[in-house]
Amino acid sequence: MNFTSRNASRIIVGSSIAITSAWPQVDGDSPPELPIGDIDDSGEPVGGNPEADSQVELPWVGTVDVTKLGLPVFTILVGLIDGFNPCAMWVLLFLLSILVNLQDRARILAVAGTFVVVSGIAYFAFMAAWLNVFLFLGYLRPVEIALGILAVVVGTIHIKDFFAFKKGVSLSIPESAKPGIYQRVRGIVTAQNITGAILGAIVLAVMVNIVELLCTAGLPALYTHVLTSHGLPTWKNYAYLFLYNLAYMFDDSLMVLAVTWTLGKRKLQEHEGQWLKLISGLVILGLGLVMIFSPTLLH
Repeated sequence: MNFTSRNASRIIVGSSIAITSAWPQVDGDSPPELPIGDIDDSGEPVGGNPEADSQVELPWVGTVDVTKLGLPVFTILVGLIDGFNPCAMWVLLFLLSILVNLQDRARILAVAGTFVVVSGIAYFAFMAAWLNVFLFLGYLRPVEIALGILAVVVGTIHIKDFFAFKKGVSLSIPESAKPGIYQRVRGIVTAQNITGAILGAIVLAVMVNIVELLCTAGLPALYTHVLTSHGLPTWKNYAYLFLYNLAYMFDDSLMVLAVTWTLGKRKLQEHEGQWLKLISGLVILGLGLVMIFSPTLLH
């Protein structure tokens, strides 16, 4: 039987017989390896490279592998949810409600914007500390279980606050700390120059982040533990922390821009704070349960 060069280069799949004997042997070369799978009417293989199929070309971005979007999307979602923290949001809205009386958009934007940026920097440092603790410890199942139990407790308390606000144990800014916050805010508003007001906003942001540690410890600890479990290089770990904090500051930034533009007063109502606690509590509780019973979902 005679075979053309085209027929000799084709492997017939289905009868499990490869016709390669007619391939011209030159200097001991062997026939090239051809894809095995279904073939169409023209004899070409059907399907393609699965890895290439998962890649998408985006304008101005380039090639994006869809299968690798898991951790970035998880980072943004948890960061956004963490940003709706009733403790930090209460302080920012109180500050804005006082600043708006100045009716000076430039001063409101400068002072409130400084508060948000410094809060983000302080939060980044706080999360970096968690990150280094987990990097030092490495992956330890007992630590993961302990962290999951802590998350369940914190999440349950937040959920409890939705139904019984300020009753029993609560993870909120203590009443004893509020007079100091009020005094700091008034000092910012009455400052004689913008420099003094900005310095006051910096001090307030750092102080609030220290006071509200109990409000915010849950999600950052859970997230940084999940992040370290991926075994990423150092620069990627900090890049993800930066992405998380951008998402964390997003809602605060929107509030600052909205108040600066409209010059309207807005305070966080008690029932709104309860809803924020409920959402935060459900997320923390869910992550804690996954960490205890099915940690592979987070890895």
